[in-house]
Amino acid sequence: MKVLEYYFHLRKKTIPYWAKYSLFLGIWKIIRKILNVTIIPNIPITSIRIFLYRIVGYNIGKNVFIGMKCYLDDIDPKFITIENNVTISYGTYFSVHGRGQGHTKIHIKNNAYIGMRCNIISGKKGITIGENSIIGAVALVNSNIPKNCVAVGIPARVIKKI
Repeated sequence: MKVLEYYFHLRKKTIPYWAKYSLFLGIWKIIRKILNVTIIPNIPITSIRIFLYRIVGYNIGKNVFIGMKCYLDDIDPKFITIENNVTISYGTYFSVHGRGQGHTKIHIKNNAYIGMRCNIISGKKGITIGENSIIGAVALVNSNIPKNCVAVGIPARVIKKI
């Protein structure tokens, strides 16, 4: 969008990153934001919710349940990977970016269970939730959780091996 770059150049202001997007990409990011924040989390039919998350760009495996009112960070959907047979309960939030940390990955491995109202924050290195792991409700996951573990609390700590 050369017009926006020229506008900021004339006003002698720093050109924001989004002014360099193509018109198509700028419009797609707005549509993606509307879908991801307001429409998809409120759809009561799970299969439609998962289908739309995949269209938006998230890597989601087979037999996945993502509850209503979940927020998957849409800054860069390719940074969130959810493998097969994962259950994510209602109201869970995922964040792949933050001030001073850049964009990092969240990887949820096969058969993981995430309780309701959890916050999963990737931090500076990214995080992985291991296979068959269980995250208790209202946990704050900000570090890796090994496979076959139960983790609870703020921040989430492993309390038991399965």
